[in-house]
Amino acid sequence: MAEYTLIVMSDSHGDRQVVENIKHYYLGKVDAIFHNGDSELESKDPIWNGISVVCGNCDYDSGYEESRVTHFSNLTIVQTHGHLYHINFMWDRLDLFAQEAGADICLYGHLHRASAWQEGKIVFINPGSVLQPRGEVSEKLYAKVTVTDDKIVVDFYRLNHTLFEGLSKEFSR
Repeated sequence: MAEYTLIVMSDSHGDRQVVENIKHYYLGKVDAIFHNGDSELESKDPIWNGISVVCGNCDYDSGYEESRVTHFSNLTIVQTHGHLYHINFMWDRLDLFAQEAGADICLYGHLHRASAWQEGKIVFINPGSVLQPRGEVSEKLYAKVTVTDDKIVVDFYRLNHTLFEGLSKEFSR
């Protein structure tokens, strides 16, 4: 039985220190760390060593990829910022992108709203924003995702690494 732990953050908008703090806290303790774009940092910044990062609509460095696919033995994760899929208006394009990649999990950002939901077999996760949260939850958050053979658990954490109660979700695989 395989188990994976993932850390997912997004929309740090120039705050290198918040990315560094999360990276330092988890690097070597989890299977992967993701940043879903709008870092506003250089793509060659050493901060990205050990972090899977994609381009957001506020990232003007051409060194970033628009999307990434990460494979584990029994898990496929797709990652994008979301703006290129027009997620402010519809989910169809993001869903199709995830389906075409055979994803189990689709990570996205852009909306600055922490959420997790499932469509078919795919779990969609927006970790919120570590700098500028929007919507009904005004906490700066990131997500910790635990994946087993039969479930995906998504928990949201504050920047001091304490669980934010009430947003946790569990999905069947």
